Amino acid sequence: MPELGAPQAALSGARAELSAAGALGPADTFPRLTLDVLRVDELSRGVRVTAGQPQAAAMSVAVVVRGRLFPGEGQESTLDTGDLRRSVQLAGDADPRVDSAAYDAAVRAAAERAGRAAARAALGIPEPADETP
Repeated sequence: MPELGAPQAALSGARAELSAAGALGPADTFPRLTLDVLRVDELSRGVRVTAGQPQAAAMSVAVVVRGRLFPGEGQESTLDTGDLRRSVQLAGDADPRVDSAAYDAAVRAAAERAGRAAARAALGIPEPADETP
């Protein structure tokens, strides 16, 4: 996965949400929530022409995760969150080749939001599958 910060950000978001609910335990205990970062999507939100050349005016970056809750060692998962997609908007020259720092920050922010959504779903809090603005 080229967006190496996405898995760590998703885990960070899930840990923060579980901690806030008083449900975060040591990493080697059960029940255990596992997260899979499935993909990172990019979507153009506008194009402008500068000096006769098309240029991104804005874009959104979305991260899709899936969470599974395992009750014990070697047991099948008892809950599957399904795909949860969270996105972040970038304005201006957010082309990842031009401004990789802004792009990386957007990916991390979307991944953290997706991780939080997976944790809320695991806690039984209703979460929409897609939260595209």
